[in-house]
Amino acid sequence: MRGKRDLRVVLCGYYGLGNLGDELLLEALIDGLESCGVGRGEMAVLSGSPEETRARHGLVAADRWSVRGAAALLRRSETLLLGGGGIFQDATSARSPVYYWGLVRLALLTGARPWCIGQSVGPFRRALSARLARSSLAACEVRGVRDARSASLLKGWGLGCDVTCDPVISLSVPAAGPSTRDSAAGRLAVNIRPWRGDLPRRTAVEAVRIASELSLELTGLALAAEDAALMESLRDEGLFPATSIATLDAGGWRSDCSVLLSGATRVVAMRFHAAVLALLHGRDLVGVAYDPKVAELADEWGFPLWDGDGRMPRPGAPSAGLSAPSAGERFLRELRLMCDRALSPGEERVND
Repeated sequence: MRGKRDLRVVLCGYYGLGNLGDELLLEALIDGLESCGVGRGEMAVLSGSPEETRARHGLVAADRWSVRGAAALLRRSETLLLGGGGIFQDATSARSPVYYWGLVRLALLTGARPWCIGQSVGPFRRALSARLARSSLAACEVRGVRDARSASLLKGWGLGCDVTCDPVISLSVPAAGPSTRDSAAGRLAVNIRPWRGDLPRRTAVEAVRIASELSLELTGLALAAEDAALMESLRDEGLFPATSIATLDAGGWRSDCSVLLSGATRVVAMRFHAAVLALLHGRDLVGVAYDPKVAELADEWGFPLWDGDGRMPRPGAPSAGLSAPSAGERFLRELRLMCDRALSPGEERVND
C-alpha cells in the first residue's frame, strides 16, 4: 500500500505554453473534476508557466520540464490525468509522444495511476511515436478519446476506451447574441494557424472571397501568438484585409468572445478549438481540415469542412442535431463515470 497522499489528481497536457485551446481544456477539466467531488486542494498541474497557472486556477502547479518537480507532485498524488488534446501525435512535434511516455513511466515509478480523457490519438509519421503512444495508453487504467478515429486506432491496439466529446464543450459561456445568418450584416471571424505548405495562405484567400460575397467585415481570431503573427503578416501582404486581429487569452476569453462573436458573426476555423468556440456560441462555421481531428469534429457535428482544394464552402449551421449545452451535460455525466473508475477508493488520503 502506498503512503498517504494529499492529492487525487495531477493534470498534465500542453498547459502554460500560450495556446488558448489547451488552457480551455485545463479549465474544463478542473471544473469537471470539481463536479465529481475532487476539490481544488486535491488537484495539481504540470505547466509550462506554473506561476500563471497557480494564479489563474488557485492550484498547486509545478514546471512541466522539471523531472524533480514532476516526481515530487506525482509522489503526492493518487493519479496522473493526461488531460485532453492531441498530445499523442507527431505531426506538430516528434517530442510530444516521447515527453508523455516519459511522464507516464515517471507516474508508474512514483505510484500514481495514469488515466486520460479527451484524447485525439495520431496521426503518426514515425513508427516509434506510435509505439510510445500505445505503451503510454496501455498503462492508463481509464482511457477517454474524443473521436471515432482515435477509438478505432486504440481498438486496433487491443485497447478499450470511452468516446466523449471534447471537454471544452462543457464550459459555460455568456450569450453572444442571436445569429442572423439570413442577414448580410455582421462579421466573418477567421482563425488561421501556421501550418506546412500554403494552406494558411489559401485559407486567407478563400475567407476574403466569402466575406466579400456575403458583405461581411473580416476579423482575425487568434488562439495563440503565432496565429496573430501569421495573420498580421498576411494582412501586410494584402492577402487578409482584416479590420482587426484579436488574440484571445485564458484570463478573459469569455468576455472577448462575447464581443467578437456578437451580431451576425460567422466563423472560419482552422484550429480545433476555434471551431469549438463557434459551436459554444451557436455560430455558423466552416472548418479547415489541416489535421484529422478537425475533420472528426466536423463529422460529429455536421458542419461544413474544407480540405484546402477548390472553393471553401460558406459557413453553415451544424446539421447533426447536437447542441452545445446538451453535449456538455453528456460529457460531465460520462466524466463522472470515468472518475468513479479512475479514483476508486483505496487508501486513506490527507486532505488540505
